[in-house]
Amino acid sequence: MNRALVLSVAVVGAFYAQAPSTAQTVVKPDEARVLASRLINSGQPGAALSVLDALIERDGADAQSHILKAHALRAAGDYKEAHASAREGWKHADTPEFKYHAAIATAQALSKDNKKSRAQLWLRRAAHVAPNDHARARAIRDHSFVRKTNPWSVRFKFGISPSDNVNNAPRDNSVILGGLVFVDEAAVPLSGIEITSGVDLRYNFSIKAQSQNFASFEFDQKNVVLTEEDANIPAGVEDSDFAFTRAQASIGRDFQSGPNAPKHTVKLSFGRVWYGRDHLSDETTLRYRQSRVLQGKSRLIWHGSVGYADRQDSETRSGFTTGVGATWIKPLARGDYLSLNASLSRSEADSAFVTHTGLRVGASYTLGKPIMGATATFSASGVIRRYDDTLFGFDEARDDEGVTLSTSLLFKDFDTHGFAPKVSFTAERTNSNISRYETQNFGVSIGFQSLF
Repeated sequence: MNRALVLSVAVVGAFYAQAPSTAQTVVKPDEARVLASRLINSGQPGAALSVLDALIERDGADAQSHILKAHALRAAGDYKEAHASAREGWKHADTPEFKYHAAIATAQALSKDNKKSRAQLWLRRAAHVAPNDHARARAIRDHSFVRKTNPWSVRFKFGISPSDNVNNAPRDNSVILGGLVFVDEAAVPLSGIEITSGVDLRYNFSIKAQSQNFASFEFDQKNVVLTEEDANIPAGVEDSDFAFTRAQASIGRDFQSGPNAPKHTVKLSFGRVWYGRDHLSDETTLRYRQSRVLQGKSRLIWHGSVGYADRQDSETRSGFTTGVGATWIKPLARGDYLSLNASLSRSEADSAFVTHTGLRVGASYTLGKPIMGATATFSASGVIRRYDDTLFGFDEARDDEGVTLSTSLLFKDFDTHGFAPKVSFTAERTNSNISRYETQNFGVSIGFQSLF
């Protein structure tokens, strides 16, 4: 509809600096919207609301007027009504452009009302319906700003991974003891699907320019669905036997000595682990992390930790674990990235199955130019574990050497609300001087990754 709109001269004069009058003037709806927009921009939201209320009374499905009213109400400090008006604009919007502006208006009202997390969701929606790249970039930029000002952060995790060895069984289920061969019929690789899910919650408090405290909670779960046609499944074995759950609560502090100084994080965590639905372990861990920017925009991250695990399945397996590690990330030409990492760990307990020293090194390379429309990352890592004590029936201590190769493809062009599908292919193999600990696994994982 484009019927003429009758407005009082007092309203029109509010912008054109005319004297108030009881007379009336006739304007077209498009002209009235332009007038309302100018009134908002000139700091006169009350006058703009008079124009917009008349427009909405004329046509309750006028999305543009609902959106402009949301901006006027926000300028007037009425954030709840601004949110309601923006939602009406979203409801009646019939083009990507109107949908986008309604989502932006909703996010702005929610952010002003200190509902930052909901504002972030609406900015993701704005990025999803953005009519062009410039509008999408603005929504992403606004999302980044709101995220930084939001004391709460939430991250959801989900993935599906078909595998030919969901139980991490050895390649050879026979063990030679004293010249005799023993076969463990249950220790065979089982095929199936691993379903991983989780959520990370974090709340920042005592926020200052160069420091903040935080409390966080992490919950991770892995469930297995065995392939029913797999003839290797031993009698009595169920999917729930391989379920894994970890819950962890933490408190910590982020700080730095200056704007360009290294960033430090200290975190104390308390966690509990379940395996096969049984309580497996209680864990306490103290972690330190430092991140600094080097020349050439490269970044160096190093970390250290010390923790204690109170095992519930066997008291002799309780003990301390310490570790140090570092990661170097280097941006290259054409948008490529190179990452190198290494870590050293030490576990000590009264059990020969636990006490060992481990070394892990790895590298990854991310291509800036898409392959088949996807951002590709190629990774390789190796691990060495040297155990201190010999196991019963063996002449030497256990030595493991493993390698992992993986390729991941992130399909950014198929994102929805800022989440893009990610497919990873992984091959793992562990060699050991004790065949019981030799494993091999090939898997594919399917999940989603946030782009901003």
